[in-house]
Amino acid sequence: MRCPSYKILFIVYATTLLCGCASKSYDSPPGYDFRKPDLRKLGKSLNEISGITYNPEDGSLWAISDSKRKIIGIEVKKGKLKDETGNVVASDQDLEDIVKLDTAAYLLSSKGLIYEVPLTTKDSASVRSYPFWSNAKNDFETLYYDPSADGLIMMCKDCEDDNGKHVRSAYRFDLKTKKFDSSAFFTINTEEVKKLVKNDDAKFDPSAAAIHPINKRVYILSSAGNLLVVADNRGRIFEAYNLNPDEHPQAEGIAFAPNGDMYISNEGKYGTPTLQIFKYRNGANK
Repeated sequence: MRCPSYKILFIVYATTLLCGCASKSYDSPPGYDFRKPDLRKLGKSLNEISGITYNPEDGSLWAISDSKRKIIGIEVKKGKLKDETGNVVASDQDLEDIVKLDTAAYLLSSKGLIYEVPLTTKDSASVRSYPFWSNAKNDFETLYYDPSADGLIMMCKDCEDDNGKHVRSAYRFDLKTKKFDSSAFFTINTEEVKKLVKNDDAKFDPSAAAIHPINKRVYILSSAGNLLVVADNRGRIFEAYNLNPDEHPQAEGIAFAPNGDMYISNEGKYGTPTLQIFKYRNGANK
């Protein structure tokens, strides 16, 4: 009996799809082995962990969570948590990222509002806020410090002004004037990201970023697309990597130790939030 043509087409389609999935590679950037993370399970208070930053004072990490109003410290060796502050923002704020500098920590809300939290504060009394100048419909999840620009860089996850342009824009917050620049600091071409990972459906919606302390490149996570993109500090892309969703279920935070060790935090998508530690070996995988 002849097989109906639609069945043949279905088999061909299914085979092609399976081959495509099987061929996706999960490579590691130079100096790291993403197959061998040192894993820490974090407490439920960080179930929605949305950003991390390195604390050079004791080698710990500071973290924030979508639903929390405080800064939480992570002792890296065992993953133990402790409150670094009390409530420092209003209950209706959706915190997405954090940067710790010499005198203050800076927190980012999804609407582009930056909070300056003095390191000596324990509550909201001395916290100052700086709103982004645009009133358009914007969604931000990424904030990092660029010493060469003497500022904080805030990246669009989904901004109205980027619609239809195939870019993600980044804006500079001047740490001296405490004001945002009036135009984009740089843009990243999302079509270029798709070409590098060989996937026309790849989603580049930045969820976290940090500058590598040794090679000075910007490492940008996209949780929605399970991607890691490496660029220079003006958005020129060098590399892009697929992240294995089984190992990086919801990568929302990234930070580096001074020696290059990389930390990636994952929200508790499958029940438990995690911190992954990847040791840096300079000169490896080149």
